[in-house]
Amino acid sequence: MAKVSSAREDMLAAASNLFRERGYQGIGIAELLEKSRAPRGSLYFHFPGGKEQIGAEVINGFATRTAARFRELAASGIDLDTFIVSVFKTTAKESKACEFHGSCPIAAIAAGFGADDKLLAVAIKDCFAAWEQAIADAAQARGMNEKNAGIFASAFLASMEGAFVLSKAQRSTAPHVNASRAMQALATALS
Repeated sequence: MAKVSSAREDMLAAASNLFRERGYQGIGIAELLEKSRAPRGSLYFHFPGGKEQIGAEVINGFATRTAARFRELAASGIDLDTFIVSVFKTTAKESKACEFHGSCPIAAIAAGFGADDKLLAVAIKDCFAAWEQAIADAAQARGMNEKNAGIFASAFLASMEGAFVLSKAQRSTAPHVNASRAMQALATALS
């Protein structure tokens, strides 16, 4: 039986890793094809919208998986402090696993896309909104009122993304630990 082509998935995986390391503007199609080992002809077959479509699909896939992880963690019944610590332990592990060469691919793309990249703008906005909602829902389920849960979720997301950037710059997991502690303090203050 013939092997089904994985060119599409290989390109998305390579793009995610490249975006994580160098942002959206930092990579080109030739490098993406080289890293994914995908045939050139498969690029526009799978992604007729080119690099912008690839970026949007990376964002959408990562957004969906991460929001699901937030919801699963919240559904586990843990308290808010444990939720916070668990998320930031995971982000610290991710930073360390890529030897501090990368950050969250969403933040990396968000920092480098242009005003004409409408598809990316929508994908990034929807991604962050989904994450904020999942975090706010977790906070509300643990007794925080709706207004404060929204404030907490926005600050949590900003701290999480900022921790990735600082971790890359400092080559350390300390920003994740510090962000976790700050979010625990904020959760206490808002509860």
